[in-house]
Amino acid sequence: MIRLATIVASLALMAAHGIAAPRYSGMITASFTTPVLSGAYLSAGSHASAPRDNSGTARHAGVGTATITWGGGGTQSSSVTFAGDPFTDVAPGQPFRLGTLTFVNGQDVPDSLIFGFDMQLSASDGVAPFTGLVELISTQNANADRVADADVLSFGDIDTPSTLAGFEGTAVTAIVNGTIDDDGRLRVTSIALAPGENDHGCVDEGPFVASRGPCAAGCGELCAALGTTFTQPLCGTEPLPDVIAERIRKATGALGQGATAATRAKAKRAVRLAMTQLRSSAAVASRVAKRGQLSAACADAIGAAVANADAKATPLLRAP
Repeated sequence: MIRLATIVASLALMAAHGIAAPRYSGMITASFTTPVLSGAYLSAGSHASAPRDNSGTARHAGVGTATITWGGGGTQSSSVTFAGDPFTDVAPGQPFRLGTLTFVNGQDVPDSLIFGFDMQLSASDGVAPFTGLVELISTQNANADRVADADVLSFGDIDTPSTLAGFEGTAVTAIVNGTIDDDGRLRVTSIALAPGENDHGCVDEGPFVASRGPCAAGCGELCAALGTTFTQPLCGTEPLPDVIAERIRKATGALGQGATAATRAKAKRAVRLAMTQLRSSAAVASRVAKRGQLSAACADAIGAAVANADAKATPLLRAP
């Protein structure tokens, strides 16, 4: 409200003296500079912070351009590219789109990482550029949940601090919005996910919290994958005893709740309940097979499916 009042007062003063308010036209351009070579990445599964000094090992390119790349060691390096938009007749304080930022989450080994960089956005003559630090939080992959494995860009030097998460092996695009202040300075006000990008990443407001992770708090893709396994016939056409079928039904119901849980704690409780039911179903299958009420092959199939689900769920359940 204070900044808006200042702009209004400034425009009113100009009007009183017969001075027209400035209008701006031009093109937004970007430059990424000053890569940060020391910091920390997040360990696979636990998200524990692992400090590193990559001063002599970091791999990066594109400093001073609108595309900065880093990392490597896998099939694809990571990168950030800014594509600026033209703008016409923009008044001070008027919101407008600055451009799009595309984040590619590649396959990076720890000693190849950078941990941030400066982003400078420039506009027309007479407009002071925006410069802010973009922090990079890389996550080593547990290969259990692409949300938990996401790498994150953290934008703290904008009006609404935000994080942009990119899922492993994808390119996610976000829209960058801003204004030109009444003192002629370019400002970044917000970052929002571009339409149709939900399968590639997410934007959260506020600073990144490693223990919570990015995006929705629920277990998302992991819960969906586990649930799909147990909604398919595990033993072909052989019917399951009711006591086993009921435990599996309760487990898939819990996984469905976990996928849309409002908090990470609720998602973990749902997965924990599901795994309790699934482990119980495997134990019961083994007992009834010994009594001849279920084939040994079916009991083995249930046991293998539960063991596989247990392995996939463990990183989430152990995370802080």
